[in-house]
Amino acid sequence: MCAKLALIPVVFDHDSDVPFSVIKALLSHALAYVLAGIMLGLIVRYGRPVFAWSWLHVPVAVFLLVNIAAAVFAVDPLLALYGAHTRMIGLGTIADCVLLYFAIPVLVRAPKELLALAISFLAGSVVALFYELAQFLGKDPLTWASDPTPRPFSTIGQTTSLAVYLSVVAVGAAALAAFQGVFPGPIRVLLVAYSAFAFAGVVATQTRSAIVGLAAGGVLLLALTWASHPSPKARIASVGGAAASAAVLAVVLFLTPLGTRLLSTVETSVAAEGESGIRLEESADTRIALYQIALDMVRDRPVLGQGPDNFLAALPRYRSDAEPYEVQDNPTSSAHSWFAHVAATSGVAGLAAFIAIAIVGVVLTLRSGFRPEAWAALGMLGAFLGSGLTSVNAVATDWLFWAAVGVIASTTSPPFAGLVNEATEVSRAKMQRSKRAAERKSTTQMFVSYVCVGLGFAAAFTTLSAVDASRAARASQLARLQGQNQVAVESGLRATRLDALRPQYWDTLGLAYVSADQLGAAASAFERATKLAPYDVRYVGDLARALAAQVLKGDKTLVVRATEAADRAVRSDPNNPLAHQTRAVVMQVTGDLQEALKSSERALSLDRTSSAGFTDNRDIYLTGVQVLNALGRSSDAATLARRGVARLPSGAAQVPMRVELARSLLANGQPSEALTEVNVALGMRPNDSDALQVRAQIQAALGN
Repeated sequence: MCAKLALIPVVFDHDSDVPFSVIKALLSHALAYVLAGIMLGLIVRYGRPVFAWSWLHVPVAVFLLVNIAAAVFAVDPLLALYGAHTRMIGLGTIADCVLLYFAIPVLVRAPKELLALAISFLAGSVVALFYELAQFLGKDPLTWASDPTPRPFSTIGQTTSLAVYLSVVAVGAAALAAFQGVFPGPIRVLLVAYSAFAFAGVVATQTRSAIVGLAAGGVLLLALTWASHPSPKARIASVGGAAASAAVLAVVLFLTPLGTRLLSTVETSVAAEGESGIRLEESADTRIALYQIALDMVRDRPVLGQGPDNFLAALPRYRSDAEPYEVQDNPTSSAHSWFAHVAATSGVAGLAAFIAIAIVGVVLTLRSGFRPEAWAALGMLGAFLGSGLTSVNAVATDWLFWAAVGVIASTTSPPFAGLVNEATEVSRAKMQRSKRAAERKSTTQMFVSYVCVGLGFAAAFTTLSAVDASRAARASQLARLQGQNQVAVESGLRATRLDALRPQYWDTLGLAYVSADQLGAAASAFERATKLAPYDVRYVGDLARALAAQVLKGDKTLVVRATEAADRAVRSDPNNPLAHQTRAVVMQVTGDLQEALKSSERALSLDRTSSAGFTDNRDIYLTGVQVLNALGRSSDAATLARRGVARLPSGAAQVPMRVELARSLLANGQPSEALTEVNVALGMRPNDSDALQVRAQIQAALGN
């Protein structure tokens, strides 16, 4: 348990295709196997007295059972079991978290054991905070796909998840300093300073939801103090502490970028013409769209939801044609709120059980009186739920909820050494009698208990193949980008052999085959990815393009397959512009220009990247211009090409679009304007073959 609390937030693998989630989930699962073996061995040896009863066990068990049922009836049962590759929060991870919960009241029976957990938890956060500081200062020794300096993600891997984690750390450290009187003065001062350090880490992430988490944790601790603290001075001091905290938050709101982001959540616009008024900031607008989709999912499947981690699989059926770019054009796998995500993936039954866990935790803490350990855990629980109310959930942070309620269950149940009453003595007596009886048991039974532990350790090593598969997939991606095509294929094959149930690995293998010009093998790999993840338009899109490429090379027997794959892409995700762009390309290649134009226009109408400031979908404009030119509509093609150029950043990214613009202008009888455009393109990329070819055509036209 100490290893889980310390290492899960810290570990990452830079050489993995998903550097954070995969290794965190696999390490957590490995440790869960060990924990399960130990607990089973204890049961075999000591029997029922191993268990410490708590009313929290009831909603926790119900939540697990609901998720098991939801997995059976999930939209995609395979995804429900393993979870999305970028998140790894399927039924396996849910069971892992529930096991952590039950392990704490079973194995933590004394304050010194609880202290070990607290030290491990804080030790892991020290590593995360110092790595965040390195990123914030621009001293990260590693290179990432995005620059972490403006908003660090540290060892957690996601900025908002880091903020959730640090808000829990800040509240937990402050609570221990305030309530744990057995700590000497210097230790308590150190905890207060560390809480401030963690708060500074939260501010550096510029994550607005963390403010809600800190406030929720603080309010819970204040309420506990006034309700149950034995010292009147402590109640008065809590008011002063609350006032000081409010003053600090006010400073943050007015003097830091985090405050600027928070205050700009609702924007007021004034326009001389067109619409003006109040609107949500872009990321807030995205969350509202996700919450609406989650609500629609619950309406359709109210009892058990879509299935564990099946938000990704269900999303294409609920996209409209008006969502923000981040929702409409991306494989979004989280509802960005524990409330919305639990409701969407496990239904009303799962949400009720999840909320019941928190409510029972609050009730047990209040009934137990002044219990510093339980109070700290409840404050951390409040910080997690408050921060996660509008944040993406992740394998790096979900365990925080279960560890907190596990500590509450442990410290409020009679076997905990700090609760001395008749029930405690009875429980201890039972344990002693069980221990003496165990000493008299046969060597066979003793052997079985140790076998259970051994099996747990053995099972832990089974996760290594999944780690190797992830690293092989990453090696394939890098080799392909470096032009090492055969190495890319071999690494891709290794990834699929080690873990054949991940569609991402088959898609990676397919792309490696494409780079090696083995289009038939690529299509087979893409087909396998599509069968494993029929909900992901990227895979069926890759399949359609691979088939179209073979048609373009002369294999007309694949026209029907390519067309069917393109149509399947549109059926699977009808309001995703990428699906229609794929169909436009395939129809263009197969010669059905009217259908290509129809799909191209639909893709352009759905595209939201220009309004969001992105350029990811520039190929939509290229295809549209090419189709219009092929239909002889050169004037319309030139107009669309100018739109495409205007939305691209200056530089080499504009070259293909300017070349198409030059072609359109030449076809429209404007060779001088066409020459200007192609010369601009050659100024950006002097040796571009397409630009040189078009310039030669223009010069020939001008010469005539």
